[in-house]
Amino acid sequence: MPRLFPPSEQMMPFVPSVRLFAPGEQLAPFVRSIMVLEGGQEGTRTLLPDPGITLGIAFRGSASQIQGSSERKLPSSAISGMGSIVRRIRASANGGNVLVTFKEAGAAQFFAEPLHEFLDTIQALDDLVPRTDVDRLSSRIADSENATERSELVEQFLCARLRPREPDQIVAAAVRAIRAAHGSLRIGALAKSLHISQDAFEKRFRRTVGTSPKHLASIIRLRQVVDSYRPGMSLSRLSLDAGYCDQSHFHREFRAAVGCAPNRFFKSEEYY
Repeated sequence: MPRLFPPSEQMMPFVPSVRLFAPGEQLAPFVRSIMVLEGGQEGTRTLLPDPGITLGIAFRGSASQIQGSSERKLPSSAISGMGSIVRRIRASANGGNVLVTFKEAGAAQFFAEPLHEFLDTIQALDDLVPRTDVDRLSSRIADSENATERSELVEQFLCARLRPREPDQIVAAAVRAIRAAHGSLRIGALAKSLHISQDAFEKRFRRTVGTSPKHLASIIRLRQVVDSYRPGMSLSRLSLDAGYCDQSHFHREFRAAVGCAPNRFFKSEEYY
């Protein structure tokens, strides 16, 4: 599962074929996109924290996660939970993957497990779904002739798993508020506006989204800076536009998530 998030323009030379599909009507409230990636050179990529859980199915090639001096081979079909820090993934050449990026609270409609249990993990899909179902899906994707067929197979798989229950409306309203504020709001005030205690609110939010509301807000702020950055831009201006109260606040959060200063990161990392 070499790629867990959409590639930036900087990554395109390493990903010759990228097909992005909008989910159908049944999945659209819960799924942001379905992406099919094929080809690419062998190499190590940095995956930034992203505001959503990702499902990945590799139909060709392999990948491993690098943590310090160790390297762990990743399962070919996996769920990538919300992350607190960057992940570094080494991908083999000429890989093939189908990636589903869920909306913030979307994955809760397909998996019964509390999603905060996936925090900072990449977990084999067959730990959550019967192995026979995973094997059947993986085999059919590998045998498919094109990206459209692969996307349709994953849609069918997810539609069959979609649970007939209403999404948590309080969590949904909280996610909308965090998005609207670009991550710059007080969680206590948000809970009060939703007429729920902060403790109860945070428990429901973590179970449904996969992390705390404060952490989601920090990811949204960080991604706004990273996604907006272009060489030569003022990081000070970008960080203020993203809602950081000052430059030191931005540097602290950036270092905590990425492990180095912003200037160094943008100069040396290949990321997405």
